[in-house]
Parts: sequence; structure tokens; C-alpha cells
Amino acid sequence: MSLPETPPSMELFAPDLLAGETALVTGGGTGIGKELALAYADHGANVAIASRSMDHLEPVAEAIEDRGVEACATTVDVRDRDDVEAMLETVLAEVGDVSILVNNAGANFLCPAEELSANGWRSVVGTILDGTANCTFTVGEHLIDRGGGAIVSMGATNSVRGAPYHAHSGAGKAGVHNLMQTVAAEWARHGVRANTVAPGVIRTEGVMDVMGETVAEQVIDEDLAADRLGTPADCVPVTLFLSSPAAAYVTGAYYAVDGGQLLAPTPM
Repeated sequence: MSLPETPPSMELFAPDLLAGETALVTGGGTGIGKELALAYADHGANVAIASRSMDHLEPVAEAIEDRGVEACATTVDVRDRDDVEAMLETVLAEVGDVSILVNNAGANFLCPAEELSANGWRSVVGTILDGTANCTFTVGEHLIDRGGGAIVSMGATNSVRGAPYHAHSGAGKAGVHNLMQTVAAEWARHGVRANTVAPGVIRTEGVMDVMGETVAEQVIDEDLAADRLGTPADCVPVTLFLSSPAAAYVTGAYYAVDGGQLLAPTPM
């Protein structure tokens, strides 16, 4: 199946959709996070990106600035609340405001549940759930103080259908969805919206390192109505929508971007 050469967001949304906004994207140097960061810049937002290493962040920051908006790149360990607070201070000092938070930092590896060590569990759940909570609570306080904003967290379809061989990831992502619903209910009166985008199997370097081409082909044959893996670009339109004024009355929602993975497999 051929994919469009022009990013779908450029066909769907005005170039100034997010002019005047500043988005903070964790895990913004690779994969889905990188694609989102560049898309926010394409639509007029200033963009801050953060991850544990600067190696991938600097070229993305340069590409953001090439689009005529401000960029900020900073390191963070989202598992550490103090480090997250320092990240926000850096971003506010360099770009002046944050109106959109994208919780995208993640981790995963395959392991049977009975063999999963305490450290293995903690490393993944700590990044996915604790990291999302640390960023949400820290940046959320800023969003409340400024009078509103949008939070979009990357969930996953494994949070609602079981997660064989990655129980840690599935449990963490399920917690992310519940957290977004909770803060959506609590913070609506402050003008803060919180939603979950749940990608299915997206062809990124990290995902392919975990599953490999053989497993990928099996998933396409057995699980995906769309007959292909997703791409990072597939996650862009719904995330931009949820970050924009068009979604002013949308909060606590869950959007699967999964090529039909959650549907019952066809017998044909």
C-alpha cells in the first residue's frame, strides 16, 4: 500500500493552526516523538524536545528552527521528578511558555511474564507510567497557573486487550489512560484538557528492534485490518487535532491509531 508523500497534516490543517503555542514533547528525538515535534513546528508552534540523551535531539532542534519557529532541546530522565522540574525550568527560560504537553517517552522489551524481573518491570513502568505522571503533574501545574492548555499522552492498544510478552508495557500504558481520564475530570475547570492517543504497531527503529521483521510480518497477516504497520506520520493528525482549538470540547478521550488491530480478526 502506497503512502502519501505529503504529510497528511499539511493537507488537513492550516499552517498556522498552532501559531503562538509552545509544545513540549518528551522522547522528541526519535520515532513518533520526532515526527510530532516537526509537525508542531510545521503548524506554527514553538517546540521543546526532551529525552535522556542529546544525541538525537540536536538535529531535530535544528530542523524545528529551520521551519521558522523557536526550538529548545534539553535532557531529562522522566522517572525522576526533580529532573522533570529542572526540564520545565529550562524550557520556560528558553521559550517562555508551555501550552501543550506531549507525553511520548517510552520503553519496552519482550519477556514472558513469569520471567520478568523486578528491575525489568520497574525500568519500563517507571518510564511509561511514572514518567508520564511526573511530567503531567509538573507541567500540569504550569498549565493551570497559565489558565489552560492541552496534554496528549501516548498510550498503546496493548493497554486494553492484554499484552502477552510485554506485561510491563501494557500495564504502564493502561495506567496512562486512566491518569489522563482522571486529570481530565479534575482539571477541566482550569481549562486543561487531557487525552490519550493509542498507537498500534508503528514502524519505528525502537519497535523493530524489539519485534523484528519476522514478527512484524506475522502481526500484519494476523492482526491488522489495514494490512501494514503504522508509521509515525499516522499518529500526527489526531495528536495535532487534540492539541488545537478544534478539540476545545474534547477531554478524557481515547483515540486508537492502530490500523484496526483492536477489531476482531476477519475469518476470510
